[in-house]
Amino acid sequence: MIDIHSHILWGFDDGPANLEESLEIAVLYEKTGFTKVVATPHWVYGTAWQPDAEAVQHAVGLLNHALIKKGIQVQVLPGMEISLDAEIPALLQQKGLLTLAGSSYILIEAPFLWMPQGWEQVINILKAKGYRPIIAHPERCRQMKNTTSIFDMLIDAGVCFQVDYGAFLGHYGRHAKATALYLAQKGYCHCLATDSHDLTQRSPIDTERALKVVEAIVGGKKANVMSKINPERIVKNKPLEMPGATENKKRKKWVFF
Repeated sequence: MIDIHSHILWGFDDGPANLEESLEIAVLYEKTGFTKVVATPHWVYGTAWQPDAEAVQHAVGLLNHALIKKGIQVQVLPGMEISLDAEIPALLQQKGLLTLAGSSYILIEAPFLWMPQGWEQVINILKAKGYRPIIAHPERCRQMKNTTSIFDMLIDAGVCFQVDYGAFLGHYGRHAKATALYLAQKGYCHCLATDSHDLTQRSPIDTERALKVVEAIVGGKKANVMSKINPERIVKNKPLEMPGATENKKRKKWVFF
Protein backbone atom coordinates (compact mmCIF):
# COMPACT_ATOMS: atom_id res chain seq x y z
CA MET A 1 0.00 0.00 0.00
CA ILE A 2 0.97 3.63 -0.53
CA ASP A 3 0.09 6.57 1.73
CA ILE A 4 -0.03 9.89 -0.11
CA HIS A 5 -0.59 12.06 2.98
CA SER A 6 1.75 11.75 5.96
CA HIS A 7 3.55 14.04 8.38
CA ILE A 8 6.32 11.52 8.95
CA LEU A 9 9.16 14.03 8.61
CA TRP A 10 10.50 15.42 11.85
CA GLY A 11 10.95 19.09 12.65
CA PHE A 12 8.79 20.69 9.98
CA ASP A 13 5.34 21.00 11.53
CA ASP A 14 3.18 19.26 14.16
CA GLY A 15 4.57 15.86 13.22
CA PRO A 16 7.39 13.95 14.98
CA ALA A 17 9.95 15.90 16.97
CA ASN A 18 13.03 13.95 15.89
CA LEU A 19 14.40 11.30 13.55
CA GLU A 20 13.81 8.50 16.04
CA GLU A 21 10.08 9.26 16.19
CA SER A 22 9.96 9.33 12.39
CA LEU A 23 11.54 5.87 12.32
CA GLU A 24 9.04 4.57 14.88
CA ILE A 25 6.17 5.81 12.73
CA ALA A 26 7.78 4.06 9.75
CA VAL A 27 7.76 0.81 11.73
CA LEU A 28 3.99 1.21 12.21
CA TYR A 29 3.62 1.77 8.47
CA GLU A 30 5.56 -1.42 7.78
CA LYS A 31 3.43 -3.42 10.23
CA THR A 32 0.26 -2.06 8.62
CA GLY A 33 1.32 -3.11 5.13
CA PHE A 34 2.53 0.17 3.61
CA THR A 35 5.60 0.08 1.39
CA LYS A 36 5.72 3.73 0.27
CA VAL A 37 4.81 6.94 2.09
CA VAL A 38 4.67 10.44 0.63
CA ALA A 39 5.94 12.91 3.23
CA THR A 40 3.64 15.94 3.13
CA PRO A 41 4.67 18.55 5.70
CA HIS A 42 2.28 21.47 6.05
CA TRP A 43 2.95 24.52 3.87
CA VAL A 44 0.88 27.53 4.98
CA TYR A 45 1.50 30.90 3.35
CA GLY A 46 2.48 33.67 5.74
CA THR A 47 3.24 31.38 8.70
CA ALA A 48 6.22 29.59 10.21
CA TRP A 49 5.11 26.51 8.29
CA GLN A 50 6.65 27.39 4.94
CA PRO A 51 9.31 24.70 4.54
CA ASP A 52 11.83 25.08 1.76
CA ALA A 53 11.37 22.48 -0.99
CA GLU A 54 15.05 21.54 -0.94
CA ALA A 55 14.96 21.13 2.85
CA VAL A 56 12.05 18.70 2.56
CA GLN A 57 13.83 16.69 -0.13
CA HIS A 58 17.01 16.62 1.95
CA ALA A 59 15.11 15.35 5.01
CA VAL A 60 13.44 12.67 2.88
CA GLY A 61 16.88 11.51 1.75
CA LEU A 62 18.15 11.37 5.34
CA LEU A 63 15.10 9.42 6.48
CA ASN A 64 15.38 6.90 3.63
CA HIS A 65 19.04 6.37 4.47
CA ALA A 66 18.12 5.73 8.12
CA LEU A 67 15.31 3.37 7.10
CA ILE A 68 17.72 1.29 5.03
CA LYS A 69 20.22 1.13 7.90
CA LYS A 70 17.46 -0.05 10.27
CA GLY A 71 16.14 -2.58 7.77
CA ILE A 72 12.68 -0.99 7.69
CA GLN A 73 10.99 -1.85 4.38
CA VAL A 74 9.36 1.52 3.75
CA GLN A 75 10.34 4.11 1.16
CA VAL A 76 9.57 7.79 1.72
CA LEU A 77 8.83 10.14 -1.18
CA PRO A 78 8.75 13.96 -1.15
CA GLY A 79 5.63 16.10 -1.16
CA MET A 80 3.73 18.81 0.71
CA GLU A 81 0.27 19.51 2.07
CA ILE A 82 -0.31 23.03 0.78
CA SER A 83 -2.88 25.37 2.27
CA LEU A 84 -5.30 26.70 -0.35
CA ASP A 85 -4.02 30.16 -1.29
CA ALA A 86 -3.94 32.43 -4.33
CA GLU A 87 -0.12 32.27 -4.35
CA ILE A 88 0.05 28.53 -5.09
CA PRO A 89 0.30 28.73 -8.92
CA ALA A 90 3.14 31.28 -8.83
CA LEU A 91 5.05 29.40 -6.14
CA LEU A 92 4.77 26.14 -8.08
CA GLN A 93 6.24 27.84 -11.13
CA GLN A 94 9.12 29.12 -8.97
CA LYS A 95 9.79 25.56 -7.72
CA GLY A 96 9.00 26.68 -4.19
CA LEU A 97 6.41 23.96 -3.61
CA LEU A 98 6.45 20.20 -4.04
CA THR A 99 3.89 18.05 -5.79
CA LEU A 100 3.24 14.48 -4.66
CA ALA A 101 6.30 12.33 -5.46
CA GLY A 102 7.23 14.61 -8.35
CA SER A 103 3.94 13.95 -10.15
CA SER A 104 1.45 16.48 -11.50
CA TYR A 105 -0.77 15.84 -8.46
CA ILE A 106 -0.74 18.56 -5.80
CA LEU A 107 -2.16 17.99 -2.32
CA ILE A 108 -4.16 21.00 -1.17
CA GLU A 109 -5.33 21.25 2.42
CA ALA A 110 -9.03 21.94 2.75
CA PRO A 111 -9.71 24.84 5.13
CA PHE A 112 -11.43 23.75 8.32
CA LEU A 113 -14.00 26.56 8.20
CA TRP A 114 -14.68 28.24 4.86
CA MET A 115 -13.34 28.03 1.33
CA PRO A 116 -11.45 31.28 0.60
CA GLN A 117 -12.76 33.72 -1.96
CA GLY A 118 -11.38 33.08 -5.41
CA TRP A 119 -10.74 29.36 -4.87
CA GLU A 120 -12.33 28.63 -8.24
CA GLN A 121 -9.74 30.79 -10.01
CA VAL A 122 -6.86 29.06 -8.19
CA ILE A 123 -8.15 25.64 -9.22
CA ASN A 124 -8.66 26.76 -12.82
CA ILE A 125 -5.11 28.16 -13.04
CA LEU A 126 -3.63 24.98 -11.60
CA LYS A 127 -5.56 22.84 -14.06
CA ALA A 128 -4.54 25.09 -16.97
CA LYS A 129 -0.89 24.68 -16.00
CA GLY A 130 -1.19 20.91 -16.03
CA TYR A 131 -1.50 20.25 -12.30
CA ARG A 132 -4.08 17.88 -10.84
CA PRO A 133 -5.38 19.18 -7.50
CA ILE A 134 -6.30 16.77 -4.72
CA ILE A 135 -8.20 18.23 -1.78
CA ALA A 136 -7.05 16.68 1.51
CA HIS A 137 -9.67 15.67 4.10
CA PRO A 138 -12.63 17.68 2.70
CA GLU A 139 -14.81 15.86 5.24
CA ARG A 140 -13.35 18.13 7.93
CA CYS A 141 -14.27 21.46 6.26
CA ARG A 142 -17.30 22.99 8.02
CA GLN A 143 -18.61 24.77 4.93
CA MET A 144 -18.43 21.63 2.83
CA LYS A 145 -20.10 19.54 5.52
CA ASN A 146 -22.96 22.03 5.76
CA THR A 147 -23.29 22.70 2.02
CA THR A 148 -22.61 19.47 0.15
CA SER A 149 -23.25 21.14 -3.22
CA ILE A 150 -19.69 22.49 -2.92
CA PHE A 151 -18.46 18.93 -3.39
CA ASP A 152 -20.30 18.82 -6.72
CA MET A 153 -18.77 22.17 -7.72
CA LEU A 154 -15.27 20.94 -6.93
CA ILE A 155 -15.77 17.68 -8.80
CA ASP A 156 -17.09 19.64 -11.79
CA ALA A 157 -13.99 21.86 -11.56
CA GLY A 158 -11.78 18.79 -11.96
CA VAL A 159 -10.70 18.30 -8.36
CA CYS A 160 -10.10 14.95 -6.63
CA PHE A 161 -10.77 14.17 -2.97
CA GLN A 162 -8.59 12.39 -0.42
CA VAL A 163 -10.47 11.26 2.69
CA ASP A 164 -8.69 10.34 5.93
CA TYR A 165 -8.99 6.74 7.13
CA GLY A 166 -9.57 8.01 10.67
CA ALA A 167 -12.68 9.92 9.64
CA PHE A 168 -14.52 6.62 9.08
CA LEU A 169 -13.75 5.67 12.68
CA GLY A 170 -15.04 8.94 14.11
CA HIS A 171 -11.60 10.28 15.02
CA TYR A 172 -12.59 13.80 13.91
CA GLY A 173 -16.13 13.79 15.27
CA ARG A 174 -19.51 12.53 14.11
CA HIS A 175 -20.02 15.25 11.50
CA ALA A 176 -16.72 14.46 9.76
CA LYS A 177 -17.59 10.75 9.90
CA ALA A 178 -21.00 11.36 8.35
CA THR A 179 -19.41 13.44 5.59
CA ALA A 180 -16.78 10.77 4.91
CA LEU A 181 -19.54 8.19 4.57
CA TYR A 182 -21.43 10.54 2.25
CA LEU A 183 -18.38 11.05 0.01
CA ALA A 184 -17.72 7.31 -0.18
CA GLN A 185 -21.32 6.52 -1.06
CA LYS A 186 -21.45 9.39 -3.56
CA GLY A 187 -18.38 8.07 -5.35
CA TYR A 188 -16.39 11.21 -4.53
CA CYS A 189 -13.68 9.56 -2.44
CA HIS A 190 -10.87 9.09 -4.95
CA CYS A 191 -8.29 7.90 -2.45
CA LEU A 192 -7.72 7.28 1.24
CA ALA A 193 -4.74 8.36 3.33
CA THR A 194 -3.69 8.22 6.97
CA ASP A 195 -2.69 11.87 7.55
CA SER A 196 -0.39 10.41 10.21
CA HIS A 197 1.30 12.76 12.67
CA ASP A 198 2.44 10.63 15.59
CA LEU A 199 2.54 7.19 17.19
CA THR A 200 -0.77 7.22 19.05
CA GLN A 201 -3.53 9.73 18.29
CA ARG A 202 -2.93 10.00 14.54
CA SER A 203 -0.97 7.03 13.23
CA PRO A 204 -1.25 4.37 10.49
CA ILE A 205 -2.21 1.71 13.02
CA ASP A 206 -6.02 1.94 12.52
CA THR A 207 -5.85 1.67 8.74
CA GLU A 208 -7.07 -1.93 8.54
CA ARG A 209 -10.01 -1.29 10.87
CA ALA A 210 -11.04 1.82 8.92
CA LEU A 211 -10.74 -0.03 5.62
CA LYS A 212 -13.23 -2.62 6.84
CA VAL A 213 -15.73 0.19 7.44
CA VAL A 214 -15.15 1.50 3.91
CA GLU A 215 -15.53 -1.99 2.41
CA ALA A 216 -18.86 -2.39 4.19
CA ILE A 217 -20.06 0.84 2.55
CA VAL A 218 -18.79 0.57 -1.02
CA GLY A 219 -17.66 -3.04 -1.40
CA GLY A 220 -14.21 -4.57 -1.69
CA LYS A 221 -13.51 -3.55 -5.30
CA LYS A 222 -14.10 0.17 -4.78
CA ALA A 223 -12.33 0.16 -1.43
CA ASN A 224 -9.32 -1.37 -3.20
CA VAL A 225 -9.35 1.47 -5.74
CA MET A 226 -9.40 4.06 -2.96
CA SER A 227 -6.77 2.42 -0.77
CA LYS A 228 -4.36 0.80 -3.25
CA ILE A 229 -4.95 1.47 -6.94
CA ASN A 230 -5.40 5.25 -6.91
CA PRO A 231 -2.57 6.02 -4.44
CA GLU A 232 -0.27 4.01 -6.70
CA ARG A 233 -1.59 5.86 -9.76
CA ILE A 234 -0.83 9.19 -8.08
CA VAL A 235 2.79 8.23 -7.42
CA LYS A 236 3.10 6.95 -11.00
CA ASN A 237 1.41 10.12 -12.33
CA LYS A 238 -1.44 8.24 -13.99
CA PRO A 239 -5.15 9.15 -14.23
CA LEU A 240 -7.28 8.09 -11.29
CA GLU A 241 -10.25 5.77 -11.32
CA MET A 242 -13.47 7.39 -10.14
CA PRO A 243 -16.11 4.94 -8.90
CA GLY A 244 -19.77 5.82 -9.25
CA ALA A 245 -22.24 6.14 -6.39
CA THR A 246 -22.99 2.98 -4.42
CA GLU A 247 -26.74 3.39 -3.83
CA ASN A 248 -27.41 1.56 -7.08
CA LYS A 249 -26.18 -2.01 -6.71
CA LYS A 250 -25.97 -2.53 -10.46
CA ARG A 251 -22.48 -2.87 -11.79
CA LYS A 252 -21.07 0.35 -13.23
CA LYS A 253 -18.09 0.99 -15.42
CA TRP A 254 -15.14 2.95 -14.05
CA VAL A 255 -14.86 6.55 -15.14
CA PHE A 256 -11.30 7.78 -15.55
CA PHE A 257 -10.75 11.17 -13.91
